[in-house]
Amino acid sequence: MRKKALGIILIAGILLLLPAVVSAEAIGYVDFEFLFYAHPEYDLKNQQLQEKAEELYVRIQEEAEQLETEEEINELGAYYEYQFELIEQEVRLELVAFILQVIEEVAVELGISAVLPEGSIIYGGLNITEQVVEAMYKHYGISVPSSIRELL
Repeated sequence: MRKKALGIILIAGILLLLPAVVSAEAIGYVDFEFLFYAHPEYDLKNQQLQEKAEELYVRIQEEAEQLETEEEINELGAYYEYQFELIEQEVRLELVAFILQVIEEVAVELGISAVLPEGSIIYGGLNITEQVVEAMYKHYGISVPSSIRELL
């Protein structure tokens, strides 16, 4: 009788711990910085930002020639710096929104209920960075470049 009761308690304990084990496996993590730089359009967007910066620089040079005081020139510089920051933020948000969408898709496909940044993980979880990179490139209908694949 005593062995039977001990067996029942042991089974009950395992059943109580099972959800904790299952939920620990349902947590994923990603190297978000890597995903950002591995985005299929990162280089293109970065080039566009560079071109926009050069365009703004030309404009500021032209307008600065017509200004007389240092204060006016500083205000003009601050204005164009702010304009560039807005453009840069818009591009970053576009890339980040796409990455978050793909993370969600991969997590749902893998049955993962939560995805955290890699730096937040102390122990456990499943690194889904590689699957997210693969899915990002799949959205564009291209394969992951070997230079990125080597870093995974």
